[in-house]
Amino acid sequence: MRALVIVLMVLGFVVGGIPLLGVLIDVMTSSDKEIVYQGGYAPLTNVQMSRDYESSLNLYFDSQSNASRNWFILASFPFLGAGLGALTAALMGRRGWRLTRA
Repeated sequence: MRALVIVLMVLGFVVGGIPLLGVLIDVMTSSDKEIVYQGGYAPLTNVQMSRDYESSLNLYFDSQSNASRNWFILASFPFLGAGLGALTAALMGRRGWRLTRA
């Protein structure tokens, strides 16, 4: 049963790491250059804004402030996968599943 737990734990860790790996590849390959606006600008004072646009702006800036929390959740995926793999292996071992060499 120990071999079954170890195999499924490693498999769960690897599968859980796929989203983390995808985000890290995206961060490493995206350009960090900022676009500087060169046109004319007039401040938009006393301009009415629709409720929909206001709520979408609020959601955008709220999501930007939670970036560190999102990284922590994303980094926990491999460990969650490993835990679920170990739990699955323990349940399968209790049901009689065994890993044997052919």
